[in-house]
Amino acid sequence: MRGYQCLKSIYLTIHNKELEPPVTPDLQFIFDQGNAVGSEARKKYPNGVLVDNPAWDFFGALKKTRKLLKNETEVIFEAAFEYKGCFARADIITYSKETKRWSVFEVKSTTKVKEEHLDDVGLQAWIMANAGLPIEKICVMHLNSDCRYPNLNNLFTEVDVTEELRKRHQSIPPRLTEIFKAVRSESAPDVDIGPHCASPNECPFITHCWVQKNIPEPSVFNLPGIKTKKWDLYAQGIIKLDHPKLSNLTPVQQRVVDVYKSQKRYIDKVEIGKALSTWKFPLVFLDFETINPAIPRYDKTGPYQQVPFQFSAHIWLSPGSELIHKEYLHVSSSDPRPQLIPLLLEACRGEGSIVAYYSAFETQRISEMAEHSQDHKKELEALLNRFVDPLPIFRDFVYDNGFLGSFSLKTVAPTILGEKHSYEGMLVADGSSAQRAYEEIINPETDHSRREQLIEASIEYCKKDTLVMVELVKWLMNETK
Repeated sequence: MRGYQCLKSIYLTIHNKELEPPVTPDLQFIFDQGNAVGSEARKKYPNGVLVDNPAWDFFGALKKTRKLLKNETEVIFEAAFEYKGCFARADIITYSKETKRWSVFEVKSTTKVKEEHLDDVGLQAWIMANAGLPIEKICVMHLNSDCRYPNLNNLFTEVDVTEELRKRHQSIPPRLTEIFKAVRSESAPDVDIGPHCASPNECPFITHCWVQKNIPEPSVFNLPGIKTKKWDLYAQGIIKLDHPKLSNLTPVQQRVVDVYKSQKRYIDKVEIGKALSTWKFPLVFLDFETINPAIPRYDKTGPYQQVPFQFSAHIWLSPGSELIHKEYLHVSSSDPRPQLIPLLLEACRGEGSIVAYYSAFETQRISEMAEHSQDHKKELEALLNRFVDPLPIFRDFVYDNGFLGSFSLKTVAPTILGEKHSYEGMLVADGSSAQRAYEEIINPETDHSRREQLIEASIEYCKKDTLVMVELVKWLMNETK
């Protein structure tokens, strides 16, 4: 599949493995989640037989598969097939004694069929068919976004892609010929950087290739909201932000260019003042941490639905007052919401604005909790019209070259407030690591000392998010005095 995405990528994968960075914790988390979805899919076929040979045991897996096929085993998991140097293992295959043919099921942990899935299962089916497997039907099994816990009977949706793959069947051999030619060449193919560097998946060699191209930082690739236009600019040789032909930009993008050229921070104090004048004390600075498991585990939630398990709230009663801090971290595997919601309402009680950086996330979570908890529905919904957001203020009225085109809290805070407000070196340093920490905390197999360490780190991280917001808002207020 890497060869489908980029010939240089598959070459480097085989010949220059030292250039491939180790799997990150974030990527490993995705792998683990995919494996969990695959295991859940097998439960639909309780009589299935698993080809349990390790990934590197090609010949052992092929031998066991041949034996199971010969015995007309009705359901096989991870069946192995080989044809002309191509090797594949099928998630699930089922045998029909009536037709003497097989149905192939490729399990995906997404909530829809994607284009790259068709390439993936298409190549697998091509290998299997050429290896002698008579195929009746090919399906992609993906998660059903309408499924709701605790009823997981409809967790998966099966999409028949047989006809679509039949149309693509003849295009596979030429692509494989091209891939094998690249793999066997003496040097890496000369492939320029492009959209394929990040689509459908970010290539592990992206840093290596981009360094070779001497892309400066910042560049047009750092322009906010530039999307695919950046590749049109790159094709024209327009890469640096001071390129004379760089034009037709949005106001925010033009501001990035102007600040780069002037090397002076941009601050529109008048507009900042207008925005802040609508905020009302007391200010409650709020941040959630959430878990969004692929396989739902909490009442009335669906696949990947975000469920808050932690919040931090810094309460600033008046401009001259000291901060009050309230927080909650759920530390068991039970549904966090019944305990979190009352404490959240207590922290936000009264009047005044609720401050959240990218408030759309927090308001969406509160709306979902209101739907879940009829007892607290009105109180939760009453919070929604109190939200204010510093993000648009920074995006529209402040810019510093240190932002590098990003307005995220993790970028803005250390740039504006100094490195002491950086998240570097923290055990829990972002939303993804907060999720991973939570999964470890609630895992009964986690060592006690490790669990305590993660609890402390999780509390520190969420608390820092709201404290950083406080300091940024104080900075905005000071700038407008």
